[in-house]
Amino acid sequence: MRLADLTWNRSFAIGLGAAFLLLGAAGFVVSFGTPPLDPVGVPLIAYFTANPLHSVVSMAIGAVLLVAGLRSLAVARRVNAIMGTALLLLGIAGLYLIGTPANVLALTASDVLVYFASASLLLPASLGADRGAGGAVESGSSATPAR
Repeated sequence: MRLADLTWNRSFAIGLGAAFLLLGAAGFVVSFGTPPLDPVGVPLIAYFTANPLHSVVSMAIGAVLLVAGLRSLAVARRVNAIMGTALLLLGIAGLYLIGTPANVLALTASDVLVYFASASLLLPASLGADRGAGGAVESGSSATPAR
């Protein structure tokens, strides 16, 4: 992949994918030995917590985004829309789960904020960016009418 091939959708997918992969891997390191569904988790970085399940989810999100960003613009746009929606829903669910025993991902307000911020990058990029770069279906016909 050349640098000239990087569009907004591919850049967001690669950047956020790498960030989620790194945070997931760091979560695995610090949460080693804790129960996988621990609702409290262990401190990761500043206000973030992690448990093994949260680390698996973060790494899965990161891997899907990274692979999509490296594939093509069309794949990156579709995956950005799907993952942006999933992260938005995960953020909304996290608001209700924080502080309850059902919080099996050990979510904190900081985690929810990261999910909302990621969704706010992925969704608009998938819906509007790179429309003329071959990632969207053009409406209408570009052929000139016969005379």
